[in-house]
Amino acid sequence: MKAPHGDYFDAQTKYMMDFITVKLMEDCSMIQLKFRKAAEEDVPGLLKLFKETLMDVYGQILPIDMLKPWIEGERLSADVDKLWPYMVVAEKAGEIVAAAARIEDLVALLWVHPAHHRRGIGSNLLDIVETDLMMSGYETARLECFSENHQAMGFYRAKGWEPLREEMDKEVGVLKVVMTKNLPKMGR
Repeated sequence: MKAPHGDYFDAQTKYMMDFITVKLMEDCSMIQLKFRKAAEEDVPGLLKLFKETLMDVYGQILPIDMLKPWIEGERLSADVDKLWPYMVVAEKAGEIVAAAARIEDLVALLWVHPAHHRRGIGSNLLDIVETDLMMSGYETARLECFSENHQAMGFYRAKGWEPLREEMDKEVGVLKVVMTKNLPKMGR
């Protein structure tokens, strides 16, 4: 199925994602990760990833009643059904361990399973999304992150993202930071 609002990943980026394999150290042994465009058959794996990651990422930021629609799957399923065409996934031994999505100039999500944090997976996914943004002609990109998500805020800052403004997320009632990054022009 093609993305309903166009295919945001051009042929060169798809090629890069389809064939990139990153070897990372895990418990002194090599593992292989494949980064690729998400497919509709990935939806169950994406739901599993997000459900297993949700409490770890947002449990200290959002009240449980706000998380319930996602934990119970109703809201999460609808969001994944809407976003999977825009996603890139990281796969280890056939299991999706991380995902990122972009819609136009917005990095709409970047989630890494807690068991795979601090192994370079999120960094590689963000690099792929940023490359795709550049190849699509964007000079700047944006994302939103809850202000209290200190680990993510530190990660994005280390990757060159800058806070633009802080605003209230009306849906959940907590502060979020809108961040931007100037992207190098292709060919420079």
